[in-house]
Amino acid sequence: MAEPRLRVTDAVGQSWDDPSEAQIQRLYAGLNLSCPFLILEHPDLWDDDQHYLQMALNDDLSMVLEYRDGGPAEHYRAEVPLQSEYGGDEIVVPVLLAWAARRQGWRGALPWVRWDVSRQEPWSD
Repeated sequence: MAEPRLRVTDAVGQSWDDPSEAQIQRLYAGLNLSCPFLILEHPDLWDDDQHYLQMALNDDLSMVLEYRDGGPAEHYRAEVPLQSEYGGDEIVVPVLLAWAARRQGWRGALPWVRWDVSRQEPWSD
């Protein structure tokens, strides 16, 4: 069996290999504070570097996204201050889908800043 090109994992550990765009949209729509994040990975790129995009809901239902496209120097994050019901999904869903499909231009949708793990830990309590 061939290695999946895309794997999506949620906060409770369920994962889906090669989900369709509709499935990714449903997974996003199902996020809540009990299951607040999705991780998208390209397993076919796994080597010594990391290639992923993840998004999480904050307690106020705004969102933060993070991607890594190789080593530590290629690790970025962006915040979406809008809740999905106020337009945040109109920003986040296209980024998730474009990254998953490896389409060009997805980085231009958000103001990405280099990740500094010593100052930023949005995934921890």
